[in-house]
Amino acid sequence: MEILRNPNYDFLGRTRLWVAISLAMLLVGMAYIAKNGLHYGVEFQGGTQIIAKFRSRPEIDKVRSAAEKVSPGVVIQTYDDPALNQVLIRLGNTGEAAELSHPARDVLKALADQYGQNPVVESSSDIVGPIVGAELRRKAVMLTCLGLLFQLIYIAFRFNGAVWGTAATIAVLHDVMVTLGFLAICGYEITLNVIAALLTLVGYSVNDTIVIFDRVRENLRQRRKEPLTKVINDSINQTLSRTLISSGTTFLSVLALYLLGGEVLRGFAFAMVVGIVVGTYSTIYIASPVVVWWQSISQKRPPTAKAAL
Repeated sequence: MEILRNPNYDFLGRTRLWVAISLAMLLVGMAYIAKNGLHYGVEFQGGTQIIAKFRSRPEIDKVRSAAEKVSPGVVIQTYDDPALNQVLIRLGNTGEAAELSHPARDVLKALADQYGQNPVVESSSDIVGPIVGAELRRKAVMLTCLGLLFQLIYIAFRFNGAVWGTAATIAVLHDVMVTLGFLAICGYEITLNVIAALLTLVGYSVNDTIVIFDRVRENLRQRRKEPLTKVINDSINQTLSRTLISSGTTFLSVLALYLLGGEVLRGFAFAMVVGIVVGTYSTIYIASPVVVWWQSISQKRPPTAKAAL
């Protein structure tokens, strides 16, 4: 199936523009994070998470008003199917581990006193201590870094050259950092669901990169004397229909999840929506130019296909 028949776009001719856009997004995102920090969920910062089931459809504003009086900064979200009348209440870490259960009792008591016309008929709570939260943050960072390292080693081995693994890893790191910037600016919490989305993007982005690199390798065997830039640009055009179909269908799926999936999955879906878009263009405008620049610098002359072998 082909969306575009015999495309011949000069993708690498616009490299400087897209690299400038990427650098701008990275700088803005990292500056915002450096100034304001990331918003960690209960899993990473420690605290209490309550799932409260009300007798009838709860009014979120009234629930928030009652909870705010005993726990300022509380996060209130609808939970699961609205017909179930459930609300997710997240309370930040405000004391020692032994005292983390107190805010949950205080919030439930406040709801009973100030929102008694719609009482809580069932509730459950999860408590995460600050030490556990810090350990989860460390493991999340370590897991992401290990994923990037192993993919670099595998691609370098698979394509017989460090340049290919380095280019793919730079592109994926770019995707993760840009997505984190968007999450921070838009006020989404970094939760386990978001970490799962970022790890999914690592695999998705590198898969897209490998498809193009594999076509480049096939073309290099037959076009050794042609400029490497032309070979890579032709390879991108040859795989363009596949890229649009796979990325487009995935994008529509995660967009539907973002619009219809509810508050609990909103952060996960937002990370996927941003990551799919960023990951698709980074393969073309980040990973591919890195290969060209690497070969140009290492060979001290205009890169050719023969130099890339």
